[in-house]
Amino acid sequence: MRKLSETFPPFLKWGNYKSEDPENPDIIELKVAETETFETEFSINVMALIKEKKTWVECNIPLKSHESKNASLLNQWSRLSKDIKKGARLHLKTWLGTSKNSRKIRRYSLEKI
Repeated sequence: MRKLSETFPPFLKWGNYKSEDPENPDIIELKVAETETFETEFSINVMALIKEKKTWVECNIPLKSHESKNASLLNQWSRLSKDIKKGARLHLKTWLGTSKNSRKIRRYSLEKI
């Protein structure tokens, strides 16, 4: 398990993505830097490059918080990672939906480009 005090790239901040429309989600274009996940004290993550404007920025993507039951993105990553290699390009679509108990929940769709 990595500690946050170690030096490594910043984490993706899900709060920056505010779409609530599954028909018009926020789309994050990324390149796979590592297919293996790693854990910190707060979450299970994966290293990727995220396209910001016209440049690629190294970033850790939280796939599942230890405090959350929402394992959707982690499960999608696990299925997809068997068929992808470093450098593969993906679209990560995300939006805020409603859970079964009427609370806000982040939804994801991870697709190869």
